Amino acid sequence: MTADRFNPELITTTIAASGTTSAAINLSGLQLVAIDMPAAVTGSSLTFTASMTIDGTYDAITEVGGATNYTLTMAASKWTPVDLRVFAGVPFLKLVSGSTEAATRTFNLICRPVS
Repeated sequence: MTADRFNPELITTTIAASGTTSAAINLSGLQLVAIDMPAAVTGSSLTFTASMTIDGTYDAITEVGGATNYTLTMAASKWTPVDLRVFAGVPFLKLVSGSTEAATRTFNLICRPVS
């Protein structure tokens, strides 16, 4: 028996020094499955905003059920899987650090093609 396989796509984004929010990330045709955190981070949490258009209004992404914002704990150099249900159908995304980052931080977003 063979395991299901997918060819992951890597999207790299940054949160600038003295900033909290990344640039818009185009996920059209892709679904976020994990984030590889940078080697150093200032913030201890990461939340997310989404929009239907790249230049549109970005709204907070909530937990399934909508009670609270979906949050990941940030830890340096950690591969962190995400809840696939939360990111299903998100076309444009921004990462939001819980604190102002002391230096530019590069995040690797691991995505899979949506079929």
